[in-house]
Amino acid sequence: MTDSTSNPLVHLGFEQMLVWAREQGLVTGGPGERRLAAMRLDVLAGGALRHAAAEDVLLTEQWAAFICWVDDHIDRGNLARSAGSLEAFTAQLRQALDPVADRSEAPTPVASVLAGLWERTAEGMPARWRERFTREYVDFLDATEQEVALRDAGTRLSLAQYVQLRRRTITVLPMLTVLERTGHAVMVEDPLVDAGVRSLRWALADISGWANDLASGSDDALAGQDNLVAVIAREEGCSTALARGRARSMIDQRCRDFASQAQALRTTHVPSGHTKQLSRYVDLVERFMSATLHWLSTTGRFTVGPDTSAAARTPTAW
Repeated sequence: MTDSTSNPLVHLGFEQMLVWAREQGLVTGGPGERRLAAMRLDVLAGGALRHAAAEDVLLTEQWAAFICWVDDHIDRGNLARSAGSLEAFTAQLRQALDPVADRSEAPTPVASVLAGLWERTAEGMPARWRERFTREYVDFLDATEQEVALRDAGTRLSLAQYVQLRRRTITVLPMLTVLERTGHAVMVEDPLVDAGVRSLRWALADISGWANDLASGSDDALAGQDNLVAVIAREEGCSTALARGRARSMIDQRCRDFASQAQALRTTHVPSGHTKQLSRYVDLVERFMSATLHWLSTTGRFTVGPDTSAAARTPTAW
């Protein structure tokens, strides 16, 4: 995969994505637009969707932008410092995905963005897919609240505990479910492969989360947040450099687990007639993992800028 991505449509779509981000209030002014451009979300979308239609690539980029915005709004602002403030914010997101929520009041801007993305993405998709996405995204919100509550209480997680929680806070599984829609490869649900598919998805989440922690170490330290490297250094009593090496070894092992599970699924015959669909899904998950790792090596999202004041870390938009 090259840095210019594998789908030429992503370059044509960035201006459209930027217009959308302005309209939704995710970026306001030059600094936000430059930050969004530096993220190189075209690398992520283009790598995961190599031969997709322009509208599918654009929708994927928009989801990625929204997910990054939510993550930054929590971690770079003051929300991660207060469980009460965070819960008020996440309640808006929960309501946007709740089909029976009270709609008598006008939605907040962030709820409107999520609701708009969800409406465009869920149209025509089966009920089981819609339920799964909602369940995964709500689990991300639950895990994020849990992470902040533990931090507020001064609780230091063990490595095993951190790994379990990180799998849920990385937002990879909801994004993968979006890619099932934009990549036209819906996950096969069959008792014969359910455990294997779950293992593949968990390996993807672990690899992505841990690689993200290696890339975001400076930002996490600035925000006073634990990440994989810090937890390893604390638990094993070693230097940051040694902890980073240990984290890379963990990623390498999970990549081997991932490859082994992908191969096992490819050689599994599904009696329900979904064998080809399963193969397409495994292909999609593999492309997403490769695109994610490549994106993390090229994105400017985690570059700490010169302004590290509290005000600079409290964005209502980029």
